Amino acid sequence: MTPPNVVVLLADQWRGQDQGWIGGPSRVRTPNLDRLAAGGAAIAGGRASSPVCGPSRASLLTGRLPHEHGVVANDLPLSPRLETLATALSGAGYRTGWIGKWHLAGLPRDKWVPPAARPGIDHYAGVDCSHEHVDGHYYTGPESRIGFTGYEPEVQTDLAVEFLAEQDGPFFLTVSYNPPHDPYDSVPAPLRAGYPIERMTVPPNTPDTPEQRELQRLYWSAITAVDAQIGRVAAELERLGLRRNTIIVVTSDHGDLLGAHGLRAKQSPYAEAVRVPMVINGPGVPACRPAGLLGLVDLAPTLLGLLGLPPIGTYGRDLSDRLRAGGPLRGELLTGNWVSFDNGYDQGIGEWRGLGAEDLTYARTADGRPWLLFDDRADPWQLDNLVADPAAAGRVAEADARLAALLAESGDAFWPADRLLTELGLVGDWNARESALRGDRARLIVS
Repeated sequence: MTPPNVVVLLADQWRGQDQGWIGGPSRVRTPNLDRLAAGGAAIAGGRASSPVCGPSRASLLTGRLPHEHGVVANDLPLSPRLETLATALSGAGYRTGWIGKWHLAGLPRDKWVPPAARPGIDHYAGVDCSHEHVDGHYYTGPESRIGFTGYEPEVQTDLAVEFLAEQDGPFFLTVSYNPPHDPYDSVPAPLRAGYPIERMTVPPNTPDTPEQRELQRLYWSAITAVDAQIGRVAAELERLGLRRNTIIVVTSDHGDLLGAHGLRAKQSPYAEAVRVPMVINGPGVPACRPAGLLGLVDLAPTLLGLLGLPPIGTYGRDLSDRLRAGGPLRGELLTGNWVSFDNGYDQGIGEWRGLGAEDLTYARTADGRPWLLFDDRADPWQLDNLVADPAAAGRVAEADARLAALLAESGDAFWPADRLLTELGLVGDWNARESALRGDRARLIVS
């Protein structure tokens, strides 16, 4: 029998609270994701280990945390020497492909990603990083820049369909969609029609203004547009007779604050940034809603476990046996912002490490100070920071001790950013990305 195929549908900046199947106050429509969730493992505890693009994507591929894989900020390159999900599957005889955003090849962003910069990926069609969601371009070779007309997720699904038609053995394919990442007004007008502005609401931790309601409308429209492409991929697998032997994963690299707590973008410990969709549907995975957490850092070893292959990574765990049994999964997960940069830095979000669990969120700053503690069951919108409550001092101390244990387990010394970059030998790469992307606001390290 042919080993199961693997298709990962990776959206950019899709927060976990905005999925139809998960319920709650969100009224986003995701019918195709919901069907996959109904027939597979629908995991409410999907988590990004570091809620920002490059570090999170590297953890997904390697089963390692940022201080281990070295991509501690965006636009730092992934080492070609690291074992990845793709190298493991390629070594097991899988044809491997990646379509869309990579964001692990260093500078410049707008470029073809050469084989050495995408370990284990045979077929590639995309761009390292671009947010031209309409009438953009992608690369199929070093001199092959191809312009397209229309909405990028639809074009990327067209490319995925072409890849699927060429299969004659086991394959691994990731389709890395840019939306729902901003710019949010890039969603074509016809795709916004399902969300009339007069019916929009915003969460209680977000300012309720006309501008915020419009932003919510555009964001949900982009999610529903990506969901339509998820449906196209699943339908094509069915048409080709591949669906029953294919594991489909739908997830994202991180979420988006989208105005919650007065913040935007990511890099913070809040649920809107850290929680991500995590639906796994396919052979060996029963219909279930397992308790506990499954981090992006766990995805590579878990998928390999589902395929009967040896796991990779260090901090990431093979949770395949727990998935087969319907859970529970991890009880706790280390999260963090290893280096502050760009939007996070500009909003005063520094380096932090956090403890994620089903019932609480805790984070401490680089100077060792407790920063946030939320009881996520009693306070799901994270409105009451218990660090500021003297009566909760014992709970804060307990959470901090649990975080200290996670840091020790992971070998994370929680160094200041400058020392971490120096120890990892990344000062040159960091200074180059700061100079290129920040100009006169660059934070350069003088070694």
